[in-house]
Amino acid sequence: MSNIAEVNIDPDFKVKDLYSPEVIANPYPYYDHLRDKPVQFGLEDFPPGTIPGQDKPFPAWVFLKHADVVEVCRRADVFSSRDVMQEESDAPTLMLVNHDDPRHAELRKIAQIAFAPKRVMTDVAPWMEKTVAGQLEEYGEEELDFMQDLAPNLPALVMTKLIGTPESDYKLLRRWANAFMVTSEFTLEERNQCNIDLWQYYSQKVEERYSDIESGKDVPDDLMSAFIKAESDGNKLTKEEVVRFCLTLVVAGAETTGYLLGNLIDVLVDNPKLFKLLQDDRTQVRAFIDESLRRDGPVQRLHRVCVKDVEVGGASIKAGDWVAIFHASANRDPAVFENPNEFIMGRPNIGKHATFGHGIHHCMGSGIARNEAAQMINGILDRYRGVESNGERVRQSGGLLNYGLETCPIKFLK
Repeated sequence: MSNIAEVNIDPDFKVKDLYSPEVIANPYPYYDHLRDKPVQFGLEDFPPGTIPGQDKPFPAWVFLKHADVVEVCRRADVFSSRDVMQEESDAPTLMLVNHDDPRHAELRKIAQIAFAPKRVMTDVAPWMEKTVAGQLEEYGEEELDFMQDLAPNLPALVMTKLIGTPESDYKLLRRWANAFMVTSEFTLEERNQCNIDLWQYYSQKVEERYSDIESGKDVPDDLMSAFIKAESDGNKLTKEEVVRFCLTLVVAGAETTGYLLGNLIDVLVDNPKLFKLLQDDRTQVRAFIDESLRRDGPVQRLHRVCVKDVEVGGASIKAGDWVAIFHASANRDPAVFENPNEFIMGRPNIGKHATFGHGIHHCMGSGIARNEAAQMINGILDRYRGVESNGERVRQSGGLLNYGLETCPIKFLK
C-alpha cells in the first residue's frame, strides 16, 4: 500500500485534472508525469474552509519542483498568503497562515510567546503518554480500523488539552476540522453548519475565559490563556484574533496529524521488519517519522497569490495570479531526493523535505505533530509485537489538501 501503484496516464493529462478522485487517492504518479513539463496554469481547487458547490475556486499555476516550491515559500514579499477566496466565502479566515508581513511578524512573535516549549511540549508529554495508553486500552483491540477507531482521536484530544477545552468535546473538533479542510465527504449544508458551529464554539469559550480573567479567577496555563495574555512590542491579540488562533490550531492540527498517524501505520504494515527494528531501537523512531513526513506527508499543497509580476520556473506569473505549491511533489523530486519513492530512513538531506513549509510560514506546530506521532508509535511498540493487514486499505479521495487513508483495517499482534 505504501508503494504507490503504477497507473496509465493519458499523455494529455493537465494540471486541471489533478482535482479528481483517482488522482487524490494516488497523486504521486501524476506529479512525476507533470514535474518536468513546463509549469501549467488551470488547477481549480478549494482552500480550507471553502465549500465545493457553493464557492467558485480561482484557477492557479501549479508548482511541483522542489526548487520552485521553496522559492515561492521564501519570497513572501511576492507571493501573498492572504486567502482572497476564503475571505470572499463564509469561512473564518485563519491566523498566521493567511497573514503577510508586517502583521505576520507581529502575530508570530505573540504566538511564539504562547507556544513556549514548556507549555506545548514538556508539560503535555506525560498527559499525552497517558492518553495514548488510554486510547490503546479502549480502542486498540487486536482487530480494528486504525483510521476510524484510533488515528483521528489523539490529535483532537491534544487540541482540547493545549487550547483548554473539555476533552469530551474532541469528537466535535474532529468533525469540524474534517469539514473545514475540504477532505472528507460532507454535503454543502453540513460544511456550512460545521463552519458556523466551529466559530460559535470558540467564540463562547474565549468569551468565558476573558470573563474569568477579568474577574480575577485562576485560569489554566493553556494556549487560550496564553493568547489572551501574550504581548510583544506593545501588541496584543484582539478577542476575535484569539478565537481565530484557537480554530486555526484545530483545523490545522486535528485532521492532518490523524492522516500522519495512519500513514505511519501503513508503512509498518508493509514492512514487518521495520516494526522490530523500531521496537529494539527507539532512537530510530524520529528518523522513521521524518521519512514518512517526506515520502507520505499528509499536506499536499497550499495556495499563494502573486502581488507583482515575476518569473518562477520559467513561467511568467502576473500580479493577481493564484498559485498552488505542491509540498508533496517537492518531497519526491528526484533532483533532491535519491530514489524518492522508496522509504529510506536516515537520509542525509531529510531536513530538505517541504512538509512543514519553508520561510516565514514554517509550521509552528511541527514539534507538536512529531510529538504526537512519537507517542503513538512508542505506545504501539510498547504494547504489541507487530501489526498486519486485516483487509483493504483505502485512501481518501474527497479533497486534494491531504494525502491519507480513509480506511485501515489492521490486526495488532499481541
